[in-house]
Amino acid sequence: APATSAGGVPRYRWLTETNSVVSAPCVAPGRCPTQFIGPLGTAASFNDSAWYAKGDVVSTDMRALFNAYTGTDAYNNGAIGLTGFGPNINTIRDPRFGRNSELAGEDPYLSGRYATRYVQGMQQVAPGANGAPVFKMRAYLKHYTAYSVETSRFTFRANLSTFDLHDSNLPQYAAAMTEGNASGAMCSYFAPNGVSMCGSDALLNGQIRTKWSRPDAVVMSDCSAVANMQKNGMGLNGSQAAARAINAGLDIYGGWNDDLWGDGHLQAALDSG
Repeated sequence: APATSAGGVPRYRWLTETNSVVSAPCVAPGRCPTQFIGPLGTAASFNDSAWYAKGDVVSTDMRALFNAYTGTDAYNNGAIGLTGFGPNINTIRDPRFGRNSELAGEDPYLSGRYATRYVQGMQQVAPGANGAPVFKMRAYLKHYTAYSVETSRFTFRANLSTFDLHDSNLPQYAAAMTEGNASGAMCSYFAPNGVSMCGSDALLNGQIRTKWSRPDAVVMSDCSAVANMQKNGMGLNGSQAAARAINAGLDIYGGWNDDLWGDGHLQAALDSG
């Protein structure tokens, strides 16, 4: 997010990947973030203390890198923030899916336990000034939810039964949100039953904020997912896509070679009510 003169808000990098490593530049040769094996291997240990320890190491790396880069040109150019996106806990459904190496497995219960402990390890809290709690970092879940194709991800729509949604695609996120207290989630490109995930009031406001009692959860879009509503039929134009996303509960738009809200579409959506 660029700096804004209104209120003196500095530039900040919201999206830092933290699925298996903190995706940030090395501080110096040999002084780089810790790289873990893929989640498939980590989750297969069935060792929740190891999952917590992974979160502890990742959050320590993130805080150290953030401290090292703050005030430098690298930070000003968006090297790192304190908001990590990962774990990725979509369900492995097909061996041909290109993101399988990023996932914990095909069992939603295992994915949920892995995510819960990993998030708890990342979001450790220490007392700060005046006793206010300070998180080592904030952790966000990916890719909410039922995201399981790669090649046609920007336009993919498919029918998803209520059973499949609640049996295979929500339990892991419910666990990480309610037990792990994840700070939020990234909504995906997928449009189940023709409704884009980032524009789904039922799955953002209804599921996360109401059913899981997380009105504080922050929802960020996958890169350019709101603009993609114009490709999958959810939004006829930029302002309509912006309106649907905001009304559904989206907080932060992650652009990708576009500035949908900066180009005036958000303001147009607000002006139209």
